[in-house]
Amino acid sequence: MSEPRVELSRCEACRARFVPTDGPCPRCGSTDVHPYEADPLGTVLASTEMTNPPPGWPAPHRIALVELPESVRLLAVVDGPPPAPATVVSVRRDGAVYRARSEPAR
Repeated sequence: MSEPRVELSRCEACRARFVPTDGPCPRCGSTDVHPYEADPLGTVLASTEMTNPPPGWPAPHRIALVELPESVRLLAVVDGPPPAPATVVSVRRDGAVYRARSEPAR
């Protein structure tokens, strides 16, 4: 069974890497953008827990800013307790939302 991966986008013109979007490269505007799969393990830069989230989100609602090895940063809903900065988490895409969970020590 292969390791899970997370899909990102890469611009062939300026080599920028970013979360997939509809449209051109957010850095240079090129339309020469292609998807690729990356390692889903990232490092938490910050996290928070909202006890009164917006309607439609469960309480408490936890989110984290995660940096992937490709220097791509994304916001992810945290499954479980809020992780401390520098914690390694596994990221997966769940529809239009990214989810993160703490990765056990190897």
